[in-house]
Amino acid sequence: MDDRICRDIAAAEAFDALAAEREEHLQPLVFTEPTQYTVCTGMRSLVFFGESGAGKTALRMALTRAATHDCASPTHLIAQWQPDPGVAGQGSPAVRSFVRQVLASCAINLLMTIARHPQLFSEAAPTAKDALHWFVQAYTDAERDYLLAAIAEEIANDTSVAICRNLLTSPAPLVLRPDATEQRVIALLVHTVQRIGLRGVWVMMDGFDPWLRSIQSDPIRLLSDVLSTLELFELHGFALKIFAPRELEAVISSSWGARKGRVDLYVLEWDAEQLTQIVERHIAAKTGRERIALKEICVAEAEIRAWFQRYGGHTPRGWLKLARPLVNAFISSGANRPLSRAEWHAIQRAHPPRLFIDLNTDRVFVGEAEISGLQPRSYRLLRYLYENRGRRVPRSELYYRAYQGLATEPRTSDDRGWEEPATWNNVLDNAILRLRKAIEPDPRKPIYILTDRGWGIKLEHTS
Repeated sequence: MDDRICRDIAAAEAFDALAAEREEHLQPLVFTEPTQYTVCTGMRSLVFFGESGAGKTALRMALTRAATHDCASPTHLIAQWQPDPGVAGQGSPAVRSFVRQVLASCAINLLMTIARHPQLFSEAAPTAKDALHWFVQAYTDAERDYLLAAIAEEIANDTSVAICRNLLTSPAPLVLRPDATEQRVIALLVHTVQRIGLRGVWVMMDGFDPWLRSIQSDPIRLLSDVLSTLELFELHGFALKIFAPRELEAVISSSWGARKGRVDLYVLEWDAEQLTQIVERHIAAKTGRERIALKEICVAEAEIRAWFQRYGGHTPRGWLKLARPLVNAFISSGANRPLSRAEWHAIQRAHPPRLFIDLNTDRVFVGEAEISGLQPRSYRLLRYLYENRGRRVPRSELYYRAYQGLATEPRTSDDRGWEEPATWNNVLDNAILRLRKAIEPDPRKPIYILTDRGWGIKLEHTS
C-alpha cells in the first residue's frame, strides 16, 4: 500500500476509533513520543503502566515500527504476546507454556523477517543458518503450509520463497536436543539473531485490560510468575517490554523481577503540551494536512485548552474524545477558517462530556477527569441524582433522602424528621450551588444539574 493511500485511510479513520489497535495506518502520522520514550529502546526489560487510553498500545506499536523496517534491516526480533483465554495454571508449568508461546511467535516473526530481508539468511555463517533452520522447524508445526502460502502471497520474491520453503520443509540439523531447557533455546536464539546483525529479542506484552475484573485471573497470575522467573532476565539480548494497566502496579511491583531490579518500572504520563500535540496531529490527519494548530481550528484556543485540561483527564483518548465534536464542526464549516467563539460555545453545550459515577468506589468522573474534593453531603446529593437519573427528583425527596440521608421521606409534620420547607429550601439551594461549582463548566448556566421549576431536579448527560 503506497504512502498516499495510507494517508487517505488515516484521514478517514482519525477520531473514529480512538484506539491504536484499530487505527494502525494512522499511528505513524499521529504518534507523539512520551517523555520516557528513550528508555524503551534499550535491552532492559521494562513495564510501562498506564490508564485505559493512556497510549500503551500506541507506544508498543511505535517501538515495533522502529525495530522492524521494510526498506532497511530490522534492529530487533519482535515477539508479540497477549493474554489468551486458554492460558491456565500457575507457577513453573505456566511459565514454560508462556515461553513456548513466545518462542513460537519468535519463529513466525523470524521467518517473516527473513522473507522480507533474505540477505540476513543468505549472508549468514553456516552454523547460524543451521541454528535458524532448526529453530524455525522446532517452533512451527501445523502452521507451516499456511506460513509458506502467506509468504508467497505477501512477499512475491522467488529468493525469499525458496529460502522459506527450505526452512519449513527440508530436514533441519539437530542443533539442540528436544529436552533442552527453554533458557538454552532462548540463549541460542539471541546468539543467532545477533550473529545475523540484530541486537536482540524484544517480547512485547499487551492486552491485560480485559482481565482486570480479578487480580487472580490466570493471565495476571501468569504475568506475576513470569516476572518472578529471574532466569528470563539474565540473558543478555532478551528483554520483555510490558504495557500494563495501572491496576496491576502493586502485583508487578511485588514480583521478584521488580524487587531485584531486573525489570524497570515506569508510568506513562503526558503533559498538556504533549496532549495538545497529539490532538493537533490527529486533526492534521483528519483534514489531510501536514500540520495544524488549535488556533487555526477555533479562535477560542485558550478556552479549548482549558476545557481539555479540565475534562480530558491525563490521557490522549480523553482529549481526543473532547476534540471530536470540535473537529467535526470545523470540517462541516469547510475547514477553511477558524470557528468563532460563539460556535465553540454552541459545541460545548451540544456535546458536554458525560458524567459517570463508579458506584462501587464512589469515584466521580466528568469526561475522563476525576472530580475530587466533594463534601460527603454534596456527593450524596449527586449520587442520589445519578441513581435516579431517569426522572426528575422532587426537591423534598432530594433533601430528605439524599442530603439528610433518611430512609424514607417524611410527608407531614407528624412524621419523624419533618422540617418546614422554609427552613431547608435555602440549605438545599446552597448545597446544589456548591455541587454545580464543582462539576459545571459554568454554574450560572448549568448543563448537568438542572432545575425544573415546580417539578424538581434532574441529572443530565450521564453515562
